[in-house]
Amino acid sequence: MKKVLLLVSLLIGLSAVTVPVRAQSPYTTGTLGPGGFLWPTQAAYTPLDEIDLPLSGPEDMFFAPDGFLYIADTGNRRIVKLDAEFQIVAEFGQGILQSPTGLFVDEDSTLYIADAGKNTIVILDADGDLVHEFGRPSEPLFGANREFLPRKIAVDARKNLYIVSEGSVNGLVMMNTNGNFIGYFGANSAEMSLKMILQRLFLTDEQLEQFIKNEAASPSNVTIDSRSLVYTITAGTERNKSIRKFNIAGRNLFDRGMYGSRTFRDIDVTEDGLMLAVDSNGSIFEYDLDGTLLFVFGTQDRGDQRLGLLSNPTAIERVGENLYVLDKSKNAIVTYQVTDFARRLHDGVRLYMEGFYTEARPYFEDVLNYNGLVIMAYQGLANADYKETDYTSALAYYRYAEDRNGYSETFWELRNAVLQRYLGGALGVFFGGWVFLSVFTRLERRRKWLDPLRRWARAAQKIHLVDDFVFMFRFIKQPADSFYYIKQSLRGSLLFAFLIYAWVLAVRVISLYLTGFVFSPYATSWQIQPETEVTYTIVPILLWNIANYLIADISDGEGRLRDVIIGSAYSLFPYVLFALPVTLLSNLLTLNEAFIFTFSNQLIWFWTGVMLVIMVKEIHNYSFSETVRNILATLFTMAMFLLTGYILYVLFNQLYEFILAIVQEAGLRG
Repeated sequence: MKKVLLLVSLLIGLSAVTVPVRAQSPYTTGTLGPGGFLWPTQAAYTPLDEIDLPLSGPEDMFFAPDGFLYIADTGNRRIVKLDAEFQIVAEFGQGILQSPTGLFVDEDSTLYIADAGKNTIVILDADGDLVHEFGRPSEPLFGANREFLPRKIAVDARKNLYIVSEGSVNGLVMMNTNGNFIGYFGANSAEMSLKMILQRLFLTDEQLEQFIKNEAASPSNVTIDSRSLVYTITAGTERNKSIRKFNIAGRNLFDRGMYGSRTFRDIDVTEDGLMLAVDSNGSIFEYDLDGTLLFVFGTQDRGDQRLGLLSNPTAIERVGENLYVLDKSKNAIVTYQVTDFARRLHDGVRLYMEGFYTEARPYFEDVLNYNGLVIMAYQGLANADYKETDYTSALAYYRYAEDRNGYSETFWELRNAVLQRYLGGALGVFFGGWVFLSVFTRLERRRKWLDPLRRWARAAQKIHLVDDFVFMFRFIKQPADSFYYIKQSLRGSLLFAFLIYAWVLAVRVISLYLTGFVFSPYATSWQIQPETEVTYTIVPILLWNIANYLIADISDGEGRLRDVIIGSAYSLFPYVLFALPVTLLSNLLTLNEAFIFTFSNQLIWFWTGVMLVIMVKEIHNYSFSETVRNILATLFTMAMFLLTGYILYVLFNQLYEFILAIVQEAGLRG
């Protein structure tokens, strides 16, 4: 039923629902939808105007509390002040500034400027008079060999300056208005790739010196909100970690990651619960303050000269409901106006960010009437229902919102209510069943009521496949003896071994579909790719059997290929018997009982691993040390098989492309 409702919502979202817009947008708009993917949606913003200004390579822009727009006119070595009609009403910094690239204006209209030309911080008052100018900090804690290359700046309510110094691996440089160094803030963590790890393991110190040092990336821009929370962007890092939000203790509140870009240029945060970012490709991203993506739109102007396209954006600001983007290449401000669709979502988000979940409900319901793909709307409705203790509805909305934490907490409430209502009766039934079973067992021993059933079972066990199935349970108590029977061809068969492998494949695929939402790696069932999962299961099984037999054959192992195949299959019995029950159990657990699910799976895999070790030892008649060597050699051989297969794939792919190119060339010349 839930899937049907979601499908209906998607169809509604993609159908001809009319939403008033003011102009045809030259770009598509996406929203974060099911599965964490971008889905098309109605326009959130439409182009409004492009205002050409007498600027030269402007690098930054700031909408100040006094209602004026300030721009760092980098090429003209000045700061310009614009009114609501985009007319220049004042100029600042002539004769003082050399190459201003960063700008911040406080409530007193004091200007804080990062001058990249002189590598200094310049502070001007509201009239443009110089208050202070300072450069590299002299304090030893700054670092004797650290350069001071200020590029961007933000100022908090206590007049602490947060400065982006180009190449600063320690994060933002914190200073006061007198130029004294306070410390570093919001440093990024260094990323270690597999290649770097291998280099550190096998190269000498002299060789490592020839490589670029693995240091944390330097922030590329900074902003600060009304609560003095600092936001940074770091160009070139992973797209889901390029925006960071720090509290006063320096902890990143976006450590879970978010949908982003590797080329962000600027970020803007407003008091109404919304956050904007623009990247070098001309795309504009809008988030709530928790980092949930609301919309992404825009694209790069590659000579089309269409209104709304950006060539080289360097700054973004929200002014009322409109967006202003500063384009360095165009020396212009491109403006966008919000649509009714986005306005409804914004109104809901503002209330949601302030904790008014119930009041935000009608706005989110309207949004879903426009488009059933907006994850944020489901999140808002889920929280509203949870607050109103409508846990059944909240559970469904949390599922649509793909919020596992909220789903877990809601399910705990529902499960607790069920337990309180039915636990007493269930315990009574369980106790009554136990008493009945005990009495029945004693009476059955005397009167032999089940003897016909036992005779039928013994007769059925004479069927070879049935006997093979029963033999599998012998491994629970006597694994070593059971492998001996396989080696002596007394029990087990290749047919049943392949049935076990098929059973493993079925359990693997079914488990992916039946795992409880809280523990499933997939948000929706359509993300599951059964053919991929089957491949990932078959390949290790196939390589293990081949590699283990080959290694044993050259290291005095006694096992035949038949024995390895059958023994390996029976070694997987913990998985085939218990994986599915654990999967079904996951639907009754919450994140508070995650240990039960995790430990159960770990126990299954550990048990399977122990069975494989015993199999190798008994089938090949090895000592323990020989068993360990055989297993390590088997794993290494499997890795070599995979590497060889990958190399052959690359070579044949290149050969195919080469032959195809020759054929196409011959066709053109013919």
